[in-house]
Amino acid sequence: MRRKAVTGSNLAVAKEIMDHARRSLESEKPKKAARCVVCGGEVSPTSTESLCWVCRRLKISAWCEIEQQMPAQE
Repeated sequence: MRRKAVTGSNLAVAKEIMDHARRSLESEKPKKAARCVVCGGEVSPTSTESLCWVCRRLKISAWCEIEQQMPAQE
């Protein structure tokens, strides 16, 4: 048994709708991944300063250590 050939008039969805959907998906493709300014890794999606998650975590940890040491020095 052979399948029936699909022609333009037999399509379930109009060609214009398919073209519009294809264009909208192409515009939503992720852009080239940004690189971390410290190590060159992939930037964390939550980072505002272009840091990967490791470098961002190290920066936060360093801030916490500095805040804990400041009262001890005074």
